[in-house]
Amino acid sequence: MAHSYKSQYPTKVVVDEEIVQFFEDFYRISDTPGVHEEYANYFTKDATFILASKSIKGYEEILAARKAMWTAVASRAHKPIKVFPFGHVSTEFMLYGTVSYEMKDGRKSGLDFSARAKMVQIEKQWKIQDYQVYMDTAA
Repeated sequence: MAHSYKSQYPTKVVVDEEIVQFFEDFYRISDTPGVHEEYANYFTKDATFILASKSIKGYEEILAARKAMWTAVASRAHKPIKVFPFGHVSTEFMLYGTVSYEMKDGRKSGLDFSARAKMVQIEKQWKIQDYQVYMDTAA
C-alpha cells in the first residue's frame, strides 16, 4: 500500500488547492532520498528554515542541511495529519503530524512534529518563505 500524504483541513476555511497539493508533494519529497536539490527548491532562495534549535538561511544552507539529514537515515515517512490555516484565506499554516525513521544501522524511531510554514507565490508557484519545525529531539 502506498503511503498517503493527505492531511485534514478545517471545514469552512478556503485553502488553495495548489497549497494542499504543495504540502502533499513536499512531504513526499521529504521522504525521498537523493532528491536534495528538488527538496531545496520547495523553498525561496532566501528562505529561513528552523529545525528544532538550528537556524538555516537560504538555498545553499537548506541544501546542505537536507543532505546532512540523510547521512544516518535509510528511510523516513512523514504523516502530515492536520494543517491549520491562519485565517479564512491564508498563506500561513501550522501543521501537525508524525514522522518515523529507519536508520542505516537498523534502529527505528518516530516522533510527533509540528511546523509553521509561511508561503509565497513566485511566478505562479508556491514556495516556503519561512519554515519552523518543532519536535522533541531528546526522545
